[in-house]
Amino acid sequence: MKRLFVALPVLLATLLLALPVFTQTETPETKVFELTAEKYKFEPSKITVNKGDKVVLKIKSKDTTHGITVSDFGQKRALINKDEVTTVEFVADKAGLFEYRCTKFCGFGHLFGFEKLKIEIKEKAA
Repeated sequence: MKRLFVALPVLLATLLLALPVFTQTETPETKVFELTAEKYKFEPSKITVNKGDKVVLKIKSKDTTHGITVSDFGQKRALINKDEVTTVEFVADKAGLFEYRCTKFCGFGHLFGFEKLKIEIKEKAA
């Protein structure tokens, strides 16, 4: 019986100390990226986020009107006008590597030479 009176408080104290470890969960973050669209490329050309993050792309064109459609996340086509900032927001609700091209004809290299914007979405580490 004495062992029970000693062991029970020790067990309860251990559980109470461990409780915060079990209840901690990562909250999604908002990741904001400033991109530039110009002459057949997006800069930076690759961004990486975690699954569940809210992604905000602030895209500015340096030369002419460009376009982007982040269709994998339900976004409609957004036009990126010269010297204006276009904001595209979505929640990265699935993991993978997603690639996007300019969706507005912007010159001879548009069809074949436009470097894709790559968005890598990683599963959160357990």
